[in-house]
Amino acid sequence: MKKFLSIFISLLLIFSVTGTPALAQNSQEIRNELNNMVDSMSGPGHAKGAVLSIVKNGRIELCQGYGFADEYNGIAADGEKTAFRIGSVSKTFVAVAAQILHQEGRLDMNRDISVYLDSDFPTLSYPVTMHQLLTHTAGFEDRVTGMAVRNVSDTEPLAASVRQYLPAQVFKPGEVVSYSNYGIALAAYVVECITDQDFAQYCREQVFLPLGMTRTTFEHMHDVVYVSKPYLPSGEETLEPYMNLYPEGSAVSTAGDMAKYMQWLLDNEDTRVLTARSKEEIFSRQFSMSEELEGVGYTWNRKTRNHAVYYDKKGETLHFYTRIALFPQEQTGVFLSFNTYLPEHEIDAVIQKAADLLYGEATRPAPGSGAATIDISGHYANNWSSFKTPEKILRYLVPGKMLHISGSQDSGYFINDDRLTLIGADTYASNMGILKFQKKAKTIMLATESAITYSKLPFWQQSYIQLFMPLLFFIIVLTFLFRELIRLLQKKKTKHNPILLVCSLVQFLSFCALCLLIYKGIATFSLLAFALYMKIFGWLILVACASALIYTIYVKPKNHTLNLLPIIWNLSGILFCIWMFLFNIL
Repeated sequence: MKKFLSIFISLLLIFSVTGTPALAQNSQEIRNELNNMVDSMSGPGHAKGAVLSIVKNGRIELCQGYGFADEYNGIAADGEKTAFRIGSVSKTFVAVAAQILHQEGRLDMNRDISVYLDSDFPTLSYPVTMHQLLTHTAGFEDRVTGMAVRNVSDTEPLAASVRQYLPAQVFKPGEVVSYSNYGIALAAYVVECITDQDFAQYCREQVFLPLGMTRTTFEHMHDVVYVSKPYLPSGEETLEPYMNLYPEGSAVSTAGDMAKYMQWLLDNEDTRVLTARSKEEIFSRQFSMSEELEGVGYTWNRKTRNHAVYYDKKGETLHFYTRIALFPQEQTGVFLSFNTYLPEHEIDAVIQKAADLLYGEATRPAPGSGAATIDISGHYANNWSSFKTPEKILRYLVPGKMLHISGSQDSGYFINDDRLTLIGADTYASNMGILKFQKKAKTIMLATESAITYSKLPFWQQSYIQLFMPLLFFIIVLTFLFRELIRLLQKKKTKHNPILLVCSLVQFLSFCALCLLIYKGIATFSLLAFALYMKIFGWLILVACASALIYTIYVKPKNHTLNLLPIIWNLSGILFCIWMFLFNIL
């Protein structure tokens, strides 16, 4: 027995001596690597400023600022003192608030939220639960209008904004992951209704202050902390819009406060605010489109690296770009934010480097035995887009909303130059991560490792066709209008000239007005506010096209020789009217 005890004590001493330096080396390595990466991404030609915090084993290993938070006034970015806008990372606070009410027995995560809402709240097409709101499975289409405003005076109370900007439900709840800013705002409003308290104030009292996050707030106007200015890639200071549906992305926080937040999330013994079980439910696999994917927790993405799970969340506003990642097996958290646009792959590379150091470098899965039963080639639209409003056009204008897969089952499939590797039944490994393809309601859907999914489009809805049709219409109308004006000036008048001239002029002016309305609507985050005017000009184009077509067919000119230009002009008008119908303008 004594011999056994002596061996045990010797082994214990060996591991205590050798293990501590290894742990310290690991902490130092991740601190140095990430610090150097973020430092190289800040400065002239890069981001104007950035913040980074790293926690490991309950300790804050790094809380650092880089560059400027306000260059004009000489205010440096400081990890403890300057706040950055953290975008959709704000959504994680909504999940915490909901879990507080759930553990208190005041909120049932699987009950229809209508029992908590005011009686005058609009009736949804399908009943929705808090569980579905927090997993982005409530079925809402995306709606940009009402999400943000240019002036703080234009922001609205949450009770008003969730009513006014209610989007359509295009999927049956609980079936499809469709990222939804509105869904999270609605979840926050449920919290307001239950607590009879402003959501921003509730979070401050029940989440931020108990966790010591004194420099974090949802308030638009506050004196809690100095917030970094936003900057353009050129280095010029610019303006940042204010989030109107504010719980989905308006929080500001410091790297220091987010370090405290990560420490709390990773420590199961820290029962401030939430019990260990309630915190575990936030990160548990709450929904997945497929068994091959880790799925999502409550607002958090679940991802794997060499069979180890980690959680991450991306937050982006117009000019601030944020990432947060938790690696529970290594008790490590990483938070970073930039006040200037940087390419997504550069920011993601920081998190990927952390995953490399903690879980080992990623190895692409080897080809599996599953069969490819679906032809996945074609164009896909992000389900995080509009389906039933004129904002549908944004899926063709906003980067990342469309995806093209080329190839065939015989030659293999590609996304850009990345060859997809079949690793299971209609499951592929790619630079985007694991992709799962499946048929739902006669539509081929692509599920990813995050809350983003795509739907395959018919060939005629491809980007270049949809963007080419209005351009073609404009060119042909302009050409025809010039021809009619020249004929009029040369006094080569015929019976049909004045009518055709008027029709082409109405088409041209209405098209220009339509383009201006779309541009203004996109620039002010309020495209649907101009929907009525867009419809009016759309109908003017339709009436002009119909009038021109009828006149061309039934009022025959004296000269019966074939003239191709009027035929092409009428055909382009028909196609453009179909285009306006498809984009919900008519």
